[in-house]
Amino acid sequence: MAIYDFEKLQNMISVVDKEELYITICKNIKKFRLQRYNEFKSQNSQNTINPFSSENIAALLDYNHNHYKRFESDSDSTKMIPLEKVVKLSIILDKSLDDFIKN
Repeated sequence: MAIYDFEKLQNMISVVDKEELYITICKNIKKFRLQRYNEFKSQNSQNTINPFSSENIAALLDYNHNHYKRFESDSDSTKMIPLEKVVKLSIILDKSLDDFIKN
């Protein structure tokens, strides 16, 4: 593990763009949810309630459906999903928090 000086650390973190980070997180939320939705659908053809539908994910996060869908929308500029909700999504979708910030 490398140990950097203060100036190097400043340079490294200066490239973090909060808006781009939230866009990436929200794109990954949608991608991971759809993966789980399709997996559940293919393995549980008899079950009519898919826990990974956007409606059910919204309910699990205590959001109304319209509010939740804004996080998955490519055209909505309001992408500030709270960390607590991302942590809950990591549990629901069985992904690590790291997975949500990867491009």
